[in-house]
Amino acid sequence: MASRSSTRRRVVVLAASLALPALLVFGFGHRGQHMARNLLVPGAGLWEEHLWVGLAFTVGMVAATVAWVRWGADWTVAAVVGGAVVASALWAPGGHDAPAAASPFTPARAAHEFPLVVLVVGALSWMRSLTARVPLLRRLGARRPRRVRAVDHARAVAVAQVAGAAEEAAVPADVALLARRARRVGLAARFRVGGDPFRRDHAAARAALAMAGLLEPDGLTRFVADADRAALGVPCSEPGWVRPLDGTLAAIALSRAGHELAATRWKAALAHEFGLRKGCRAGWWWSPLGLGAGSMPPWEHAVTTALARAEGWIGDDDWAALRAAALGASARGTAHPDDERTIAAARVWLRFVDDEQAARLLARPTVAHDPLAVALDCYASSIPVHEEVTAR
Repeated sequence: MASRSSTRRRVVVLAASLALPALLVFGFGHRGQHMARNLLVPGAGLWEEHLWVGLAFTVGMVAATVAWVRWGADWTVAAVVGGAVVASALWAPGGHDAPAAASPFTPARAAHEFPLVVLVVGALSWMRSLTARVPLLRRLGARRPRRVRAVDHARAVAVAQVAGAAEEAAVPADVALLARRARRVGLAARFRVGGDPFRRDHAAARAALAMAGLLEPDGLTRFVADADRAALGVPCSEPGWVRPLDGTLAAIALSRAGHELAATRWKAALAHEFGLRKGCRAGWWWSPLGLGAGSMPPWEHAVTTALARAEGWIGDDDWAALRAAALGASARGTAHPDDERTIAAARVWLRFVDDEQAARLLARPTVAHDPLAVALDCYASSIPVHEEVTAR
C-alpha cells in the first residue's frame, strides 16, 4: 500500500491549490483575477485581451496533458500553467476603465468563445463515439498498424515468457525497439541522457527482458532496487505512472527472479489501490500524490486480472464484471486487437471459473493476429483446469 507521505503531499497540494488563487486575487486585484483563471483553464486569463495567445496556451495545455499521461512528462503541465500565469501578469489589464465599468450592458470581447469551444469539443467527442458504433467505420478504425507499439511488444514478450515453452507463443524481444522508447521517454520526462535507459521505470520492458534473460546482472539488481523503493512494490510504467497490466507483469518477473516481496506488495495493491469497485478497476495510479482514477478498458482489465488470477493474487469476482465484455468480443470476432485480447484473456479466466456457456462461445473465434493475444491464448492452453471446473 502507498505510504503516508502520499497523504501528506496530497494535503499540501490541496492547501496550496486553495491558497494560491486567493493570494493572486486579493494580492494583485483585477490582474490577479486574470492570473487565477489560468489555474483552472490555462490561457483563460488572456482570452479577453489576447485571444490567440490565450488559445495557444489552452492548446498547449492539451498537448502537455497528453505528454504527461503518455510519457510521464509532468513538468510540461507545470510549465504551461506557469507560463500562462506569467503572461497574464504581464499582459492582462490592471483594471477596467470608468466608462466600461459604468455600463453593465457593454458587450465583453470574446465572451462567447469558451462555450463555443466546449460545444465543438463535445460535438467531436460525440461524433467519435458514434462512428465507433458504425460497422464500416469501426472496421477502418480497427486496421492493424504495420508495427506493434513498443509497450505492446514488451507486454507480448513478457506474457510469452510467462506462457513457458510453448513455441507458438514465442515472441523474440526487440531490445533495440524497447531501448529507443525508454531513451525517448526518459529524455522527455526526466531529461535523462546516456547511461542505461532501463535504470528507472519502464516496468513492462524490464519485466520482458528480465524473464527473457536479457537483463544484465546490474540491470536486474537495479530492477529489484527500483521495486523496493516504489510505493506499490513495482516500478512505474512511465515516470510517475503505475499501470496495472505493467505492474502485474513486473511483479511476476520479480517473483520469478526470487523477489517474493514484490508479489506480496502488488497483491495488496490489487486489493486496495487497484481494487475492484462497481465492476471496474482503476486504470492508473500517479505515484507522486498516490492518486488512482479512471478505469481500465475491458481488454486491459481482462488481461491484468487473468494474469493475477493465474498467480493466485485475486479471486473470481472480476469474472462477473468481465463476462459481458468477453461475450461481446466473441460475437464481434477477432478483427479488432482489443477484442482479440479480451477473448484470449477470457480463455485464461475459464481455466478457473465454471461457466460452460461462456466456454462454448469463447472457443469459436480463432486468435491468430495480435502478438499479445496469441501469447495469452497459448498461456491459457498451458494452464491446468481448476478443480472446480473439472468437477462440473
